[in-house]
Amino acid sequence: MTWLVFILGAMVAGFVQGLTGFAFALIAMSFWVWVLAPQLAAPLVVFASVWSHLISLKSESSFQINKNLIAPYVLAGILGVPLGTYLLEIIQADMFKLMLGIFLVLWCPLMLLNPQIRSIQSSGRYADSCIGFIGGILGGLGGFCGSLPSAWVMLKNLPKEQQRFILRHFNFAIQVFTLFSYLLRGNLSLQHLPYMGILILSVSLPAMLGARLFYKISERQFKQIVLGLLFSSGCFLCISYLLNQ
Repeated sequence: MTWLVFILGAMVAGFVQGLTGFAFALIAMSFWVWVLAPQLAAPLVVFASVWSHLISLKSESSFQINKNLIAPYVLAGILGVPLGTYLLEIIQADMFKLMLGIFLVLWCPLMLLNPQIRSIQSSGRYADSCIGFIGGILGGLGGFCGSLPSAWVMLKNLPKEQQRFILRHFNFAIQVFTLFSYLLRGNLSLQHLPYMGILILSVSLPAMLGARLFYKISERQFKQIVLGLLFSSGCFLCISYLLNQ
C-alpha cells in the first residue's frame, strides 16, 4: 500500500507539474503524508520536481518572454532556502500537515473569485523579491516554493504563459538549490535511492502529457484546474490531521 500511494501521488503530481509549471510538492505531499514522514518525503519531492521539469521541457513550445520577469523571484528565493532547510529539521509532522492544508483551503476559493487588487497589479520588483524570498523558505521546507508565487502571479493578472514561465523557472532554480542544500546538510541518504528510482519511472510520462495539454486549454480552464487540484489537496491534508488526533 505504501508503494501504491507513493507511485499514484508521483504520477498525478508529475502531470500537474507538466501542466502548470509548479505544484508537484503540493499534490504529491497530499498523497505521501499518509505513508511517508516529512523528513523522508521532502527531499524526494524536490528531486522529482526537478526531474519532471527537465522532462516536460521537451514537450514545450517556444515563445518569447522577458526573462527579467523571473530574476527578482529567483535571487531572493535562493536566500530563503537555507532558512527553510533549517525549519525542516525541527517541524512536527502533524503541524506541518495542518498548516499546509489550512493555507490551501483558504487560498484557493479566494483566487477563484478573481480579486482585483490594484496595488498588487502595479507592484514592482521589490514586492516580487519579497514573494520570492518566502517562496524560497517554503522550498527549503519541502519543495513548496510555488505555492505563494502562484497566488501572487494570479493576483497580478498575468497571462497564463507568463504565470507558467515564472513559476516553472522559479521552481526549478529554487529546487535545484534546495537539493544541493539537502546534500550539504545530510538530509539525503541511501534510504532515498529506491524511491528516486521509482520516481524517475513514475513521473516522466505524466509530466510530458501535462506539458502538451497546457497549450490546448484556456486561461480560465488553466486557473480552474490549478485551484481545484490544490483545494482538494488542502482538504485531504486537514482531514488526515483530524483523523490522527
